[in-house]
Amino acid sequence: MTILGKIMSKLEILCGPIASGKSTYCKQAAEQGAIIVNDDAIVMALHGGNYKLYNEKLKPIYKGIEDFIIRTSLLLGQTVVVDRPNLKRKTRQRYTKLVVQLKKYHSFKIPVYLIVTDKEDPSIHAERRAKYDNRGMSYKEWLEVTHRHNKIYEPPDLALERIDYMFYWRAIADSNGSKFFLTNFPRSESHYES
Repeated sequence: MTILGKIMSKLEILCGPIASGKSTYCKQAAEQGAIIVNDDAIVMALHGGNYKLYNEKLKPIYKGIEDFIIRTSLLLGQTVVVDRPNLKRKTRQRYTKLVVQLKKYHSFKIPVYLIVTDKEDPSIHAERRAKYDNRGMSYKEWLEVTHRHNKIYEPPDLALERIDYMFYWRAIADSNGSKFFLTNFPRSESHYES
């Protein structure tokens, strides 16, 4: 069960830039019993907590562990949340293909949800990341990351990507901080470059 309700065995794919609320969504989903799959956490687990030891040659190991966790969790009736930007269709399709493969061999339905976070001006995302979770990088470095994310972003195509449902994870700031909620209505403005 997650924020979206009591349906068991489902895949939720997060889609959004850095510092846009994905981790907040995951914390709430984990508290409700979801399995959170985060590629950074896998890398850190394999390298004693040191992400700087990431090795491109070991990518098949990282992805293999990720795939195993997703498949096994879904087969056990769990909700799985994929916690990463997932800005490109090919990346999102990698996860939906896992569900398609499982559906071939098992009779139960596994719905796929896309949870899209707010996309604000790149400077806002970079400032948030540099201020609250800089991971050893400067504002300028995070700004470069957000601009790269803008350039590679591909809007979701639900049919092509085999996504059953799409929701938006919104933040509202008030004097007590940000509050988040799900909606099925997109914002009218987009800060991704065309």
